[in-house]
Amino acid sequence: MEFARNEVSLGVFSINRICSLCGISKATFYNHKSPDERFEEKYIHVKKLVQEVIKDNSAYGIKRIKAALKDEYDTRIGRDALARLLKLWGLNLKRKIRKHKISLIKKILISLSDRVNLLIRTNINAPFQALTSDITEIYYNQGKSKAYLAIHKDVFGQMVYGWCLQEKMDAKIVIISFERAIKKIKEIIKKIPENLLCHQDQGSQYTSYEYTDTVMKNGVILSYSTPGTPTENPGQESFFGRLKDECQDEIDEIKDFKNLERFIKRRIEYYNRKRIHTSINYEAPLKFTNNFIKNISLT
Repeated sequence: MEFARNEVSLGVFSINRICSLCGISKATFYNHKSPDERFEEKYIHVKKLVQEVIKDNSAYGIKRIKAALKDEYDTRIGRDALARLLKLWGLNLKRKIRKHKISLIKKILISLSDRVNLLIRTNINAPFQALTSDITEIYYNQGKSKAYLAIHKDVFGQMVYGWCLQEKMDAKIVIISFERAIKKIKEIIKKIPENLLCHQDQGSQYTSYEYTDTVMKNGVILSYSTPGTPTENPGQESFFGRLKDECQDEIDEIKDFKNLERFIKRRIEYYNRKRIHTSINYEAPLKFTNNFIKNISLT
Protein backbone atom coordinates (compact mmCIF):
# COMPACT_ATOMS: atom_id res chain seq x y z
CA MET A 1 0.00 0.00 0.00
CA GLU A 2 2.83 2.42 0.87
CA PHE A 3 4.44 1.67 -2.49
CA ALA A 4 1.15 2.41 -4.25
CA ARG A 5 0.77 5.77 -2.51
CA ASN A 6 4.36 6.75 -3.26
CA GLU A 7 3.98 5.95 -6.95
CA VAL A 8 0.80 8.03 -7.17
CA SER A 9 2.29 10.94 -5.22
CA LEU A 10 5.27 10.98 -7.60
CA GLY A 11 2.96 11.05 -10.58
CA VAL A 12 4.37 7.77 -11.94
CA PHE A 13 0.99 6.06 -12.20
CA SER A 14 -2.67 7.06 -12.03
CA ILE A 15 -4.71 5.68 -9.13
CA ASN A 16 -6.61 3.28 -11.40
CA ARG A 17 -3.37 1.95 -12.88
CA ILE A 18 -1.52 1.46 -9.60
CA CYS A 19 -4.56 -0.27 -8.05
CA SER A 20 -4.72 -2.62 -11.02
CA LEU A 21 -0.98 -3.41 -10.82
CA CYS A 22 -1.07 -4.00 -7.07
CA GLY A 23 -4.31 -5.97 -7.13
CA ILE A 24 -6.10 -3.70 -4.68
CA SER A 25 -9.44 -1.93 -4.86
CA LYS A 26 -9.82 1.83 -5.06
CA ALA A 27 -11.77 1.66 -1.79
CA THR A 28 -8.74 0.10 -0.08
CA PHE A 29 -6.45 2.76 -1.54
CA TYR A 30 -8.72 5.56 -0.33
CA ASN A 31 -9.30 4.09 3.14
CA HIS A 32 -9.17 6.68 5.94
CA LYS A 33 -8.62 9.51 3.47
CA SER A 34 -10.67 12.70 3.64
CA PRO A 35 -12.50 13.87 0.48
CA ASP A 36 -9.92 16.64 0.02
CA GLU A 37 -7.00 14.24 0.38
CA ARG A 38 -8.53 11.83 -2.10
CA PHE A 39 -9.24 14.65 -4.50
CA GLU A 40 -5.65 15.94 -4.29
CA GLU A 41 -4.22 12.49 -4.93
CA LYS A 42 -6.30 12.10 -8.08
CA TYR A 43 -4.73 15.25 -9.51
CA ILE A 44 -1.24 15.08 -8.01
CA HIS A 45 0.26 14.86 -11.51
CA VAL A 46 -1.29 18.24 -12.36
CA LYS A 47 0.32 20.17 -9.50
CA LYS A 48 3.76 20.62 -11.08
CA LEU A 49 2.19 21.65 -14.37
CA VAL A 50 0.06 24.28 -12.65
CA GLN A 51 3.08 25.59 -10.76
CA GLU A 52 4.98 25.95 -14.05
CA VAL A 53 2.10 27.85 -15.65
CA ILE A 54 1.80 30.23 -12.67
CA LYS A 55 5.58 30.69 -12.51
CA ASP A 56 5.69 31.98 -16.08
CA ASN A 57 2.33 33.77 -15.97
CA SER A 58 1.78 35.14 -12.48
CA ALA A 59 -1.22 37.27 -13.51
CA TYR A 60 -3.19 34.35 -14.97
CA GLY A 61 -6.60 33.53 -13.55
CA ILE A 62 -8.29 30.13 -13.51
CA LYS A 63 -9.59 30.34 -17.09
CA ARG A 64 -6.14 31.11 -18.52
CA ILE A 65 -4.43 28.46 -16.38
CA LYS A 66 -6.98 25.93 -17.62
CA ALA A 67 -6.33 26.95 -21.23
CA ALA A 68 -2.54 26.83 -20.74
CA LEU A 69 -2.72 23.31 -19.28
CA LYS A 70 -4.63 22.18 -22.34
CA ASP A 71 -2.47 23.97 -24.92
CA GLU A 72 0.98 23.47 -23.41
CA TYR A 73 0.64 20.13 -21.64
CA ASP A 74 -2.38 18.50 -23.31
CA THR A 75 -3.97 18.26 -19.85
CA ARG A 76 -7.70 18.83 -19.48
CA ILE A 77 -9.31 19.72 -16.18
CA GLY A 78 -12.63 21.33 -15.25
CA ARG A 79 -12.75 24.91 -13.99
CA ASP A 80 -14.33 24.00 -10.64
CA ALA A 81 -11.88 21.14 -10.09
CA LEU A 82 -8.95 23.47 -10.83
CA ALA A 83 -10.29 26.14 -8.48
CA ARG A 84 -10.65 23.57 -5.71
CA LEU A 85 -7.09 22.30 -6.26
CA LEU A 86 -5.61 25.81 -6.21
CA LYS A 87 -7.30 26.37 -2.86
CA LEU A 88 -6.09 23.04 -1.45
CA TRP A 89 -2.53 23.66 -2.66
CA GLY A 90 -2.49 27.22 -1.33
CA LEU A 91 -1.66 28.66 -4.74
CA ASN A 92 -3.02 32.18 -4.55
CA LEU A 93 -3.70 34.02 -7.79
CA LYS A 94 -3.00 37.71 -8.30
CA ARG A 95 -6.39 39.20 -9.05
CA LYS A 96 -8.52 42.14 -8.09
CA ILE A 97 -11.07 41.42 -5.38
CA ARG A 98 -14.43 43.09 -5.83
CA LYS A 99 -15.75 44.98 -2.86
CA HIS A 100 -19.33 43.95 -2.23
CA LYS A 101 -21.77 46.40 -0.73
CA ILE A 102 -23.15 45.37 2.66
CA SER A 103 -26.92 45.00 2.60
CA LEU A 104 -29.16 46.80 5.10
CA ILE A 105 -30.10 43.47 6.70
CA LYS A 106 -26.43 42.58 7.10
CA LYS A 107 -25.71 45.97 8.68
CA ILE A 108 -28.49 45.37 11.21
CA LEU A 109 -27.12 41.93 12.07
CA ILE A 110 -23.63 43.36 12.54
CA SER A 111 -24.97 46.05 14.87
CA LEU A 112 -26.77 43.43 16.98
CA SER A 113 -23.58 41.37 17.38
CA ASP A 114 -24.16 38.05 19.22
CA ARG A 115 -27.72 39.05 20.12
CA VAL A 116 -28.81 37.74 16.71
CA ASN A 117 -28.30 34.19 17.96
CA LEU A 118 -31.67 33.36 19.48
CA LEU A 119 -31.05 29.62 19.29
CA ILE A 120 -28.50 29.56 22.12
CA ARG A 121 -30.91 31.60 24.25
CA THR A 122 -33.80 29.18 23.72
CA ASN A 123 -34.40 25.91 25.53
CA ILE A 124 -35.00 23.46 22.68
CA ASN A 125 -36.42 20.26 24.19
CA ALA A 126 -38.80 18.92 21.54
CA PRO A 127 -39.29 18.72 17.76
CA PHE A 128 -40.92 21.59 15.84
CA GLN A 129 -39.29 24.28 17.99
CA ALA A 130 -36.31 25.20 15.81
CA LEU A 131 -34.85 24.52 12.38
CA THR A 132 -31.24 24.98 11.34
CA SER A 133 -30.05 25.50 7.79
CA ASP A 134 -26.75 25.42 5.95
CA ILE A 135 -25.28 25.01 2.47
CA THR A 136 -22.43 22.76 1.35
CA GLU A 137 -20.55 22.06 -1.88
CA ILE A 138 -20.94 18.61 -3.42
CA TYR A 139 -18.20 17.57 -5.87
CA TYR A 140 -19.17 14.76 -8.24
CA ASN A 141 -18.10 13.21 -11.57
CA GLN A 142 -14.59 12.56 -10.18
CA GLY A 143 -14.37 16.14 -8.93
CA LYS A 144 -15.03 17.65 -12.35
CA SER A 145 -18.48 18.98 -11.46
CA LYS A 146 -19.91 20.82 -8.47
CA ALA A 147 -23.36 21.41 -7.02
CA TYR A 148 -24.67 23.03 -3.86
CA LEU A 149 -26.92 21.38 -1.28
CA ALA A 150 -29.03 23.38 1.20
CA ILE A 151 -31.07 21.73 3.96
CA HIS A 152 -33.44 22.76 6.76
CA LYS A 153 -33.31 20.32 9.67
CA ASP A 154 -35.09 20.05 13.01
CA VAL A 155 -32.68 20.90 15.83
CA PHE A 156 -34.10 18.44 18.37
CA GLY A 157 -35.70 15.72 16.25
CA GLN A 158 -32.90 15.68 13.62
CA MET A 159 -35.43 15.35 10.78
CA VAL A 160 -34.46 16.92 7.44
CA TYR A 161 -37.69 18.64 6.40
CA GLY A 162 -36.47 20.63 3.44
CA TRP A 163 -33.61 20.47 0.99
CA CYS A 164 -32.59 21.84 -2.40
CA LEU A 165 -29.77 20.94 -4.78
CA GLN A 166 -28.66 23.50 -7.35
CA GLU A 167 -25.73 24.19 -9.65
CA LYS A 168 -25.75 27.81 -8.48
CA MET A 169 -25.54 29.08 -4.91
CA ASP A 170 -27.98 31.97 -4.61
CA ALA A 171 -30.93 32.99 -2.46
CA LYS A 172 -33.22 30.69 -4.43
CA ILE A 173 -31.56 27.55 -3.06
CA VAL A 174 -32.35 28.40 0.58
CA ILE A 175 -35.81 29.74 -0.23
CA ILE A 176 -36.79 26.46 -1.93
CA SER A 177 -35.33 24.41 0.93
CA PHE A 178 -37.21 26.50 3.52
CA GLU A 179 -40.51 26.37 1.61
CA ARG A 180 -40.24 22.59 1.31
CA ALA A 181 -39.55 22.35 5.04
CA ILE A 182 -42.60 24.43 5.92
CA LYS A 183 -44.78 22.44 3.53
CA LYS A 184 -43.61 19.16 5.09
CA ILE A 185 -44.17 20.40 8.65
CA LYS A 186 -47.70 21.55 7.77
CA GLU A 187 -48.42 18.13 6.25
CA ILE A 188 -47.37 16.45 9.49
CA ILE A 189 -48.89 18.69 12.18
CA LYS A 190 -51.33 20.72 10.02
CA LYS A 191 -49.86 24.11 11.00
CA ILE A 192 -46.70 26.15 11.43
CA PRO A 193 -45.68 25.89 15.10
CA GLU A 194 -45.91 29.07 17.13
CA ASN A 195 -42.54 30.75 17.80
CA LEU A 196 -40.71 28.40 15.42
CA LEU A 197 -37.06 29.49 15.05
CA CYS A 198 -35.00 29.17 11.89
CA HIS A 199 -31.26 29.39 12.58
CA GLN A 200 -28.51 29.87 9.97
CA ASP A 201 -25.22 31.65 9.33
CA GLN A 202 -24.91 35.17 7.97
CA GLY A 203 -24.10 34.20 4.38
CA SER A 204 -25.50 36.43 1.63
CA GLN A 205 -28.16 33.86 0.72
CA TYR A 206 -29.55 33.88 4.27
CA THR A 207 -29.39 37.66 4.69
CA SER A 208 -30.99 38.41 1.32
CA TYR A 209 -34.28 40.29 1.30
CA GLU A 210 -35.98 37.47 -0.63
CA TYR A 211 -35.10 34.81 1.95
CA THR A 212 -35.74 36.86 5.09
CA ASP A 213 -39.06 38.05 3.67
CA THR A 214 -40.11 34.46 2.87
CA VAL A 215 -39.25 33.25 6.37
CA MET A 216 -40.98 36.11 8.21
CA LYS A 217 -44.12 35.93 6.04
CA ASN A 218 -44.54 32.38 7.32
CA GLY A 219 -44.44 33.63 10.91
CA VAL A 220 -41.05 32.03 11.56
CA ILE A 221 -38.44 33.81 13.72
CA LEU A 222 -34.96 34.34 12.27
CA SER A 223 -31.84 33.47 14.27
CA TYR A 224 -28.24 33.80 13.08
CA SER A 225 -24.82 32.52 14.08
CA THR A 226 -22.25 35.18 14.80
CA PRO A 227 -19.64 35.38 12.00
CA GLY A 228 -16.77 32.91 12.17
CA THR A 229 -18.45 30.51 14.60
CA PRO A 230 -19.34 27.26 12.76
CA THR A 231 -19.65 25.50 16.12
CA GLU A 232 -22.90 27.42 16.63
CA ASN A 233 -24.45 25.23 13.91
CA PRO A 234 -22.91 21.81 14.67
CA GLY A 235 -25.89 19.72 13.57
CA GLN A 236 -25.55 20.79 9.95
CA GLU A 237 -21.79 20.30 9.91
CA SER A 238 -22.34 16.79 11.26
CA PHE A 239 -24.98 15.95 8.64
CA PHE A 240 -22.84 17.13 5.74
CA GLY A 241 -19.75 15.46 7.17
CA ARG A 242 -21.48 12.08 7.37
CA LEU A 243 -22.87 12.47 3.86
CA LYS A 244 -19.42 13.07 2.38
CA ASP A 245 -17.54 10.55 4.52
CA GLU A 246 -19.99 7.74 3.82
CA CYS A 247 -20.96 8.50 0.22
CA GLN A 248 -18.11 10.33 -1.51
CA ASP A 249 -16.97 7.26 -3.48
CA GLU A 250 -20.49 6.82 -4.86
CA ILE A 251 -20.84 10.54 -5.52
CA ASP A 252 -17.55 10.54 -7.45
CA GLU A 253 -19.04 8.04 -9.91
CA ILE A 254 -22.17 10.13 -10.63
CA LYS A 255 -21.82 11.80 -14.03
CA ASP A 256 -24.67 14.31 -14.22
CA PHE A 257 -26.71 16.66 -12.05
CA LYS A 258 -30.04 14.82 -12.37
CA ASN A 259 -28.59 11.56 -11.11
CA LEU A 260 -26.86 13.41 -8.28
CA GLU A 261 -30.22 14.93 -7.31
CA ARG A 262 -31.83 11.47 -7.25
CA PHE A 263 -28.97 10.15 -5.12
CA ILE A 264 -29.26 13.01 -2.60
CA LYS A 265 -33.02 12.47 -2.36
CA ARG A 266 -32.53 8.76 -1.61
CA ARG A 267 -29.84 9.55 0.92
CA ILE A 268 -31.99 12.06 2.81
CA GLU A 269 -34.85 9.55 2.86
CA TYR A 270 -32.46 6.99 4.31
CA TYR A 271 -31.24 9.52 6.89
CA ASN A 272 -34.80 10.36 7.98
CA ARG A 273 -36.14 6.81 7.98
CA LYS A 274 -33.20 4.58 8.89
CA ARG A 275 -30.28 6.48 10.42
CA ILE A 276 -30.39 6.09 14.21
CA HIS A 277 -29.19 8.89 16.52
CA THR A 278 -27.96 8.56 20.07
CA SER A 279 -29.44 11.99 20.90
CA ILE A 280 -32.99 10.78 20.17
CA ASN A 281 -33.08 7.46 22.02
CA TYR A 282 -31.28 5.50 19.29
CA GLU A 283 -34.16 6.05 16.90
CA ALA A 284 -34.34 7.33 13.33
CA PRO A 285 -35.67 10.92 13.01
CA LEU A 286 -38.98 9.92 11.40
CA LYS A 287 -39.79 7.30 14.04
CA PHE A 288 -38.80 9.64 16.87
CA THR A 289 -40.92 12.46 15.45
CA ASN A 290 -43.94 10.21 14.91
CA ASN A 291 -43.66 8.87 18.46
CA PHE A 292 -43.46 12.43 19.78
CA ILE A 293 -46.64 13.41 17.90
CA LYS A 294 -48.41 10.28 19.13
CA ASN A 295 -47.47 10.97 22.75
CA ILE A 296 -48.61 14.59 22.49
CA SER A 297 -51.98 13.54 21.08
CA LEU A 298 -52.50 11.14 24.00
CA THR A 299 -51.89 13.79 26.65
